[in-house]
Amino acid sequence: MKFTIVTPSFGQLKYLRLNAASIADQREPGIEVEHIVQDGGSKDGTREWLLTQPNIKGIAEADQGMYDAINRGILKGTGDVFSWLNCDEQYLPGTLAAVAAFFEEHPEADMVAGDTVVVDAKNEYGCHRKAVVPTKGILRLGRTPVQSSSLFFRAKLVTGPDAVLFDPQWKAMGDWAWLKTLNDRGARMLRIPRFLSTFVDDGGNLGMSPQAVKETRSVYGALSPWHRATEHLVRGADYARKFMDGYYRQEPFDYAVYDADPATGVSAQRRLHNVAKPTWHWKNRSH
Repeated sequence: MKFTIVTPSFGQLKYLRLNAASIADQREPGIEVEHIVQDGGSKDGTREWLLTQPNIKGIAEADQGMYDAINRGILKGTGDVFSWLNCDEQYLPGTLAAVAAFFEEHPEADMVAGDTVVVDAKNEYGCHRKAVVPTKGILRLGRTPVQSSSLFFRAKLVTGPDAVLFDPQWKAMGDWAWLKTLNDRGARMLRIPRFLSTFVDDGGNLGMSPQAVKETRSVYGALSPWHRATEHLVRGADYARKFMDGYYRQEPFDYAVYDADPATGVSAQRRLHNVAKPTWHWKNRSH
């Protein structure tokens, strides 16, 4: 199975090196990886570094923001399965092999979402988020119950005459709008019960920015009176579903990621972290 991984890039070389290392070691028999880095004009040495990476397709061209960059990368991709991995995210060991096996076992799945480890800038554990297959009601409220770093989708969703790409008018909630459109069209998502990636929460993430708050309020403001009146029922059903699915339970676990090395920018191998007391609670975020 061939994977196309798109990484939108702008001035994050220190993270991009680690991102690329976590993708490069996914290559194994039966797994082909096409890593496309769509850079929007970095001035931190990213372009020069990309020239030294023969296993990465580095493209430097102006874009209209992250979602436009992802679109540009997708349009250059040739994989069977696509995903995007932002610079400050890493895949965990064996992620692509696990996703490939899951897609092969579940031909009915158009998308696969896995669980995510949330870390700080030093890759230390903060919390974790388990993926939840979104319902129409939750999406209508502007909620996105999956992390994009642990989301994979078949090529048919983003290629061909019926392709659904990202709307670059959204600057922070483009993934929500994209998922809602696909959900409305009947695309089927399944959850793979496995940690697939890490996401860095360093306080500067787009999903927690004032722009994200503005767009979320815009979506909520457009709800009909009926949907506002029934919001508590939708949320209550979602919490109940999470509880039944084991969202709030997690045994101790390990995860392994690449750290920055002062000399090379990336360590030679992954560092193992043990999580003795897992928590789903993400500080400064809602459930």
